[in-house]
Amino acid sequence: MRPYLLVQLSDIHLTTSGIGPHGARTRDNLLAALREAAAAGLRPDVFLLTGDLADAGEGPCYDDLAGILADAARASGAPGAPEASVVYLPGNHDDRDTFRRRLLGDDGGDGALGGPGAPVNQTHWRDGLRIIALDSTIPGEDGGALDDQTLRYLRSELATPAPDGTIVALHHPPIPSPVEPMARMALRDPGRLRDAIAGSDVRLVLCGHSHHEAFGMLGATPVWVSPAIAYRLDVTSTGAFRGVPGTAFSGIRLNGEDGPVVTVYPVTTPA
Repeated sequence: MRPYLLVQLSDIHLTTSGIGPHGARTRDNLLAALREAAAAGLRPDVFLLTGDLADAGEGPCYDDLAGILADAARASGAPGAPEASVVYLPGNHDDRDTFRRRLLGDDGGDGALGGPGAPVNQTHWRDGLRIIALDSTIPGEDGGALDDQTLRYLRSELATPAPDGTIVALHHPPIPSPVEPMARMALRDPGRLRDAIAGSDVRLVLCGHSHHEAFGMLGATPVWVSPAIAYRLDVTSTGAFRGVPGTAFSGIRLNGEDGPVVTVYPVTTPA
């Protein structure tokens, strides 16, 4: 197994005005995060974007995001190496069909991504590493779940092991937040995901949604929840949802047969 580096960007909440929830300058935050990743010399194999990419599911935001990440992917490649792959998955703020059409180039027909309204489940490869991106959204709700169709897709993909193992990514964490309102919006019935990946080659589950970093276990599989690009959630405010300024992203290193190593990169943003 060769080593891999993933840069995880989550909960960007792009808007057409550039101003997102809690007054965050979400587009500026994203650009600052990508500048800092480049300045740190990070040359990822994959940029993984784990949902809530557009705050209100607006098409122009997805077009803008695709252009920004295409530039970042081209710039990140080491000399003589291919550009980074980009994997997008939806969150509860995203519009499923607009996301599918604008970011994935799917017209909503009965293709590999299903018809209109169907969960957007995807499998991406970077050499021998497989990334299975699952759609945990429930249209019209903030919480998440994996429906029967999605779990069948996951089990079917995992039936054949990947040479360098598998990463499963979804928006809603299968582990709770210490902030009660956020904990109520986590993944429903996480045991269904635990059972689906048990005994498989899944090395790590990656999520967003919580707006704060967190680590836990789902059965024998580690789970990492990435901090957000838009703003941070104050985890000391356990009874109420309180957003505060803050931007960060995650770097995930997979080194041979060793376990994953995750680093949080705080981002300095304009005042």
